[in-house]
Amino acid sequence: MAEIRGNKTLSGTWGELWVNGERIFEFSKIELKVTANREDVQIGIDVDSKMTGLKGEGSYTVKKVFTRAKGILENWKKGMDVRADIIAALKDPDAVDGQVERWSCGNVWHNELPVVNWEKGGIIEEEMTIGFTPSDMQNLDAVA
Repeated sequence: MAEIRGNKTLSGTWGELWVNGERIFEFSKIELKVTANREDVQIGIDVDSKMTGLKGEGSYTVKKVFTRAKGILENWKKGMDVRADIIAALKDPDAVDGQVERWSCGNVWHNELPVVNWEKGGIIEEEMTIGFTPSDMQNLDAVA
């Protein structure tokens, strides 16, 4: 295996986010994670586990530039649970052989909306918490 140098460590500085095909330039952080739901299974004296399902959840944080929550809130008030598509990409120019990591996540719903959260003298950031079905998530490009 070739020797890897520190500059090949990926940096989130080069991350990009799209929601429903719109690039979110003011995003500062995204996290998407999949958790295995498990039930205990006792075998003799040992307690093992059985995976019974997968749960997708996460969040993304944006610097306050636009009123992003308005459309989602208006749909919620009408009883509509509109879903979104997210694409997250990491395009670090120092990546091994210039490779890119990209993930696509469909059937994304919002759990919480930051409507008003302002502090004098501070940059305003809004964190949107989300959920998704893991079967609607796929890796589009991997750094190998």
